[in-house]
Amino acid sequence: MSIAVSASTGQLGKVVVDLLVKKNAQVVALARDTSKVPAGIEARKFDYKSDAATLAASLAGHKAAVAAAKHAGVTTVLYTSILRAPTTELGISTDHKATEEYIAASGLKYVFLRNGWYLENWTRKLAPALAHGAILNAIGGGKVSPATRLDFAEAAVAAAILANEDKPVKTAYELGGETITIEDLAAEVSVHAGKTVVSAAVPKDVYAKQLEGFGLPAPVAALFAQCDDAASRGALYVEKTDMVELIGHEPYSWKLHVKEAVTAATAAK
Repeated sequence: MSIAVSASTGQLGKVVVDLLVKKNAQVVALARDTSKVPAGIEARKFDYKSDAATLAASLAGHKAAVAAAKHAGVTTVLYTSILRAPTTELGISTDHKATEEYIAASGLKYVFLRNGWYLENWTRKLAPALAHGAILNAIGGGKVSPATRLDFAEAAVAAAILANEDKPVKTAYELGGETITIEDLAAEVSVHAGKTVVSAAVPKDVYAKQLEGFGLPAPVAALFAQCDDAASRGALYVEKTDMVELIGHEPYSWKLHVKEAVTAATAAK
């Protein structure tokens, strides 16, 4: 059977598609703009805002997508969610929780891939930290278990292939990498930057104002600050057990990833 990947041209989706192709899987890339799908890969137009009947044509090609999948005869839905979606205090969890509930009630088989923190969320914006010698945050000493986008993509591909081959697979995986703190991150950045970079932790309201100062709209800044605050109490902490089970090896070294990111940020100056 084929494996259809929605949001196939997004940051995670395109990595998933690439990995599936390398494993010789029968892939269908679903995208709003099919011109962005690499040549040689079957592409079908797919827009979450479309009605279920239109989406079904793409699949037989959130609620409409699940209804479309069911209408098209899809047997199993894999949904990339967030850590402990049913119970987490992370502000960004509301949609994920509702979507999980809808999928679970749909009658379809399902696998929830509850992704933790992406290392790239930190390392893609190292330039300001390198310039000012500080990583602004509201996490403080909270434990976080980040992994690279490639790790999360590998986990999704592994689960998809297991489900597609009707092999045993869990209904939910809590996914993360090595557990670190912002202080650990700052120390590692310092090692490769040749200068001291510290964790500049502040209360969430102060952090929200700082983010607004960088140009973020107030509601977005407040949401990011709330997530940091929740992470300070362990909302982004998880053992790497499920990740290792799916990908079959240790997650990519966060230290090596940081080294590569610092090198790239320094070269871009």
